[in-house]
Amino acid sequence: MNIEDLGDQLAVIGLALFTTLIAVSSVDAAQAESNTDTKQDVAVIDIPHPREGNLLMLRGLAGNGTATFRVNRTCHTMPVRFVAGDFSGQRIDVGRTGSIRIVITAPKVMRDLLAGRDLVSDRVRVTSNSADKATDLFLARGLSADTGFVINPGRNLMADILGAGTTLVDCATLTTTLP
Repeated sequence: MNIEDLGDQLAVIGLALFTTLIAVSSVDAAQAESNTDTKQDVAVIDIPHPREGNLLMLRGLAGNGTATFRVNRTCHTMPVRFVAGDFSGQRIDVGRTGSIRIVITAPKVMRDLLAGRDLVSDRVRVTSNSADKATDLFLARGLSADTGFVINPGRNLMADILGAGTTLVDCATLTTTLP
């Protein structure tokens, strides 16, 4: 057997191994995707004490709260900042005194928020009807579907720079928070 034949045989063996590894990894990825149960994934954002405010022609609400996530049977909490409003103030329930609750059902929106990206109501499908499954989130309490809002992960500017941290929590302790 000469050296060139050996080199060709090694190349064929290497190609066969590479092809086998790719096939096995794609099967593993497909199995992993089928094992994740996204039907149970949910996130709830609670803003307990929003404050009303005005700035020139803007009128709205602002406050701090907590986002609680259940993703792949693991639960996390994260502090968030919240602002809502518009120029006319007609879509804001000025003078109301209650908390705000937003329930996120879309896995992509949950992942983005967990990754530290802002949640902007104009970029997602919003409803006030919890039975509407074609939306990304529903406003359970405190806002109408017409109200524009932004959720920022974290409590301050440092969270914007370094990223908002999440806290791993026991899902059993969140039975009153998560639906």
